[in-house]
Amino acid sequence: MTRVRPLHAFVRTALLLAALALIGLPSGARAQTDGGDDPIAEWLFAPELLMQHRRAIGLTDEQRDAASRIIQDLQGRVVSLQWELLDEMESLSDAIEGPRVDLDLAMDRFAGVLDREAEIKRLHLELLIRLKNLLSPEQQAQLRRLRAEGGAG
Repeated sequence: MTRVRPLHAFVRTALLLAALALIGLPSGARAQTDGGDDPIAEWLFAPELLMQHRRAIGLTDEQRDAASRIIQDLQGRVVSLQWELLDEMESLSDAIEGPRVDLDLAMDRFAGVLDREAEIKRLHLELLIRLKNLLSPEQQAQLRRLRAEGGAG
């Protein structure tokens, strides 16, 4: 028989996700490509930036179709991992909810959370690299210029 979780369990999980984000753990929700303190952001391009400036950089139909395939493939994989991440978070939440916590169990379940987040981040980086590799050096330079001019959207 499947265990039915009360609504407060989902609220607790959401609060735990928010708490982890506040203490600086990676959320895996979105790859940063807008510069700032990220040393690799200037060399990679968010899909939104690529789509926004597709005409300005002369993106070909073949490049557009390849980018769409890459995005769709990796998005599907990320969505699956996000479901797994939610399961891992609930499992961790269950492990720490009582008055006494089994440290080994909690740390094991937390490792599962970190593993899912790391895989999501790896897929985001893969997406950004594959998109960059579709572009010619000239297109990349033009996209960097457009982003620097404030056209990141």
